[in-house]
Amino acid sequence: MALQPAYETTLRHGNHAVTLRASLRAAVALDNLPGGIPGAWDSVMRQTYTGIRAVLLATATDRAAAGFLLTAAAQEPLAPFLGHAQAACLDLLRNLLPEPEEAPATSTTAKPIPLREYLTELFKFGTTILEWSPSEVWQASPAEIEAILHARLERLEAMETASNTDHQPKHQMSQDQRQANIEAGLDPDFDRRGLRALKARHGA
Repeated sequence: MALQPAYETTLRHGNHAVTLRASLRAAVALDNLPGGIPGAWDSVMRQTYTGIRAVLLATATDRAAAGFLLTAAAQEPLAPFLGHAQAACLDLLRNLLPEPEEAPATSTTAKPIPLREYLTELFKFGTTILEWSPSEVWQASPAEIEAILHARLERLEAMETASNTDHQPKHQMSQDQRQANIEAGLDPDFDRRGLRALKARHGA
């Protein structure tokens, strides 16, 4: 997965402009809407004002600026505004979540996790494993968090393979594994199986 900054797009209307950001915060806010992200997508596709307003407020980097823009738009005929707003919202939604990776043919099938659980796990891993502040995790995109977590996991797996220390039962963690976690900047008692499971089951 290529590492890229969180996707942003800008909606302008008259003298107002608002930046929409495909962040983890936006994904969680949209998932909490009635119908979740699929419902938001459907409402935007049908060009409903209520749906577009909800997406703008959920994804704007400056909620106050989004409110001013919406107030100005409501004082004029809505048709021209809705067309531009729909395009911006669809652009944001298309770039909100990372594309699921194709599972290798030899891999075992893993049950996809619900989107809400996936987003919760990203926040947990971002604040504990990556040791980012909550605000940094909220502003990052799901794809950014995933890419860095996967890079950490691959590094640890390479270190395990090189040292050939994986001899103990799976429920135990050897001192070498703990040291490898410390050297990689992780919690020494971090169990990689949880992250592997997230990676394997991401397809929601």
